[in-house]
Amino acid sequence: MSRFLSAIRMDVTLQWRSKLYVIGIAAGVLVAIGLSQLGTNEQMYLLVPTLMLAVAGGSTLLYVAGMIIFEKDEGTLNAAIVSPLRTSEYIWSKVATLTFLATLEAAIMVGGTMLILSRTDQVTIPNLLVLVPAVLIAGVLYTLLGIILIVRYDKITDFLLPMGSIAIILQLPMLYFLGMIENPLFLIIPSSAPTMLVRGAYVPLTPAEWLYGVGYTALLLIVMIPWAFRAFNKHIIMKVG
Repeated sequence: MSRFLSAIRMDVTLQWRSKLYVIGIAAGVLVAIGLSQLGTNEQMYLLVPTLMLAVAGGSTLLYVAGMIIFEKDEGTLNAAIVSPLRTSEYIWSKVATLTFLATLEAAIMVGGTMLILSRTDQVTIPNLLVLVPAVLIAGVLYTLLGIILIVRYDKITDFLLPMGSIAIILQLPMLYFLGMIENPLFLIIPSSAPTMLVRGAYVPLTPAEWLYGVGYTALLLIVMIPWAFRAFNKHIIMKVG
């Protein structure tokens, strides 16, 4: 446990020095201002899930990629591998700290929007018992996905093109959740499942939608957790020897 806590402390320190908290807070504030100006309280069930998908999800992918590439460049990743720190402690430290950062970003985005809208209109408070777990799960999934992708690359510039392609696909469900194209095929895209849960914090979901959101999200976790560990072992641990 002490090694895991030390890993968390090191990751938070690196994120702080890299100004990820400043970037995340600034992004949350800017999105909150934009949301409050472009949408109404009645439209939050459409806008918040889609922007959560675009902003918090996309930024988490970039954060984890930037951290691991930085650690590769500085040699701290190799040092961590040959240290007593376990692979599981390294990966879960990244997941925990970046999920916290994504949650902070989302809290500022949602809370800031409500605060601004409350000056001119009544605001609907989302169901926090649904919203908070949904945001946490989304943060975990995007961090795991970032690890699966970035371990294959040594330079952030090599990672940007494949990440951009995947990010575009992951953002496509926003067309469905905004009501622009109501084709259920968009729900096959993995990012749709946690987005559905975020939507459930604003409007009642049908039993089928709950089953889809919870079941598909659970399946993603079952698949992505071992996948991230295998990718890290194959592309990082085995290369170091």
